[in-house]
Amino acid sequence: MRETLIRVVEENPEYLFAILGSSNKEPQQPKGPMPSQSQPSWCVCTFCNEMLTQRERLCCQKDPESCISRLSDFRVLLLDEAVLAVARLYRQDILAMPEDEDRDRANRHTAYRQFVLWHYGRLGAGDGRVIPNCV
Repeated sequence: MRETLIRVVEENPEYLFAILGSSNKEPQQPKGPMPSQSQPSWCVCTFCNEMLTQRERLCCQKDPESCISRLSDFRVLLLDEAVLAVARLYRQDILAMPEDEDRDRANRHTAYRQFVLWHYGRLGAGDGRVIPNCV
């Protein structure tokens, strides 16, 4: 059964998010970034901050109500401490990756990996992506 579940999730990653989201039935207020007081000119969603490099000046290009940081899946996949802990354990156990002693840095890296998997699917080694600033 485990192999079947893994195969289904590999072929349809959105099923994993549905499973994880079903355990969180209580409606929650959106968490995540608050609208920026000084919105950069390149930002559409109003949740981005000014960045030093042009490469990092990336917005989700959605209106404020539809910003990716406002989605319920965003809260579950990138902000839920338990989901991040499971993802870290997966990397440590299955992929034999060492645990990062700095928990905040480990959570940021894990949230980045979760977002990339959610939006781009599995990427090869060394194939990093710049993610929207509002994330």
